[in-house]
Amino acid sequence: MKSRAISRRTRSQPRGVAMVLVLWIIMVLSLLIGGFAFTMQVEMQVASFSRKELKAEMLARAGIEVARMQLMLHIEPYDALNQDWVTNQTLFVDHELGEGKYNVKVIDEERKLPINLLSQEQLKRLMDLLNVDPSESDVIVDSILDWREPGDLHRLNGAKSDYYESLSPPYSAKNAPLDRVEELLLIRGVTRELYDGTPATKDEPATPGLSDLLTTTSSGHVNVNTASRIVLQVILALDDDHVAALLARRDGPDGVPGTEDDQPFQVAEFSSQLAGMAPQASAQARQLLTVNSSCFTVQSTGEVGAAKRTIVAVLQRVSPDTMVTVTWNEVRGGL
Repeated sequence: MKSRAISRRTRSQPRGVAMVLVLWIIMVLSLLIGGFAFTMQVEMQVASFSRKELKAEMLARAGIEVARMQLMLHIEPYDALNQDWVTNQTLFVDHELGEGKYNVKVIDEERKLPINLLSQEQLKRLMDLLNVDPSESDVIVDSILDWREPGDLHRLNGAKSDYYESLSPPYSAKNAPLDRVEELLLIRGVTRELYDGTPATKDEPATPGLSDLLTTTSSGHVNVNTASRIVLQVILALDDDHVAALLARRDGPDGVPGTEDDQPFQVAEFSSQLAGMAPQASAQARQLLTVNSSCFTVQSTGEVGAAKRTIVAVLQRVSPDTMVTVTWNEVRGGL
């Protein structure tokens, strides 16, 4: 009897081990299958999002081409803020196409000041209009001029490579015209707040930044039909009352630029208006001012679900029916 019991126990031990082994194998396989299924789900989601991003990029490209076409279809002898290339809500705002939509914004580069052509007096005037402290203004103006010009000698309040190489991390002065407005952030005295501007508050209106007012991609002229008050004051050295009179004439009875009642200037009209206000500025107007624009920055954002792609391109009008691409920058997400 005793031997039989021992024999049964001996035979049951391999069965128990086999069962445990089978359970372990099933558990491992379940984990592998679960991990594989999870990996496949993640890869499918990534692939789906990638497809959406690709579609969003195509929508952003479509927005650029729509803006290009609007600029090519423009036939007026002047460029102004109440024209379709600026205000076409139907084609530019939340325009649905396929599975998504795009938004387009067109910015006239000729409404800004050409940073590489501004004189010391004009730069100083710009700093004054932006309420920069006079001591800081002198540093910024001299440093911008030093950055643009060759050589190692700096102005009284300026800076050359010896100053920038003492910073951490060190770098050298450009000693050449700016290629991009963003270079201003490398120049002594230019702060992020001055560059970006400040938003409106309950007590104070918004203040534009240097990025809003300066350009490196224009023809070097300023379009009086699109320029802001500050830009016109910097170029023409007019007081507030004279600039207000020009804007009142240009922006129409409602005083709002970019609306139907705007009365854009022709060259002769603007020159005659200016001659009565500041005869010394009339010659300057003929040299620096225009009513036509040739360079435009187009910001186009395509959206498909949560996926966004943005393209920022600078387009240049080289003939009435030809727009060439000067720069092209793609950004993941919106601006």
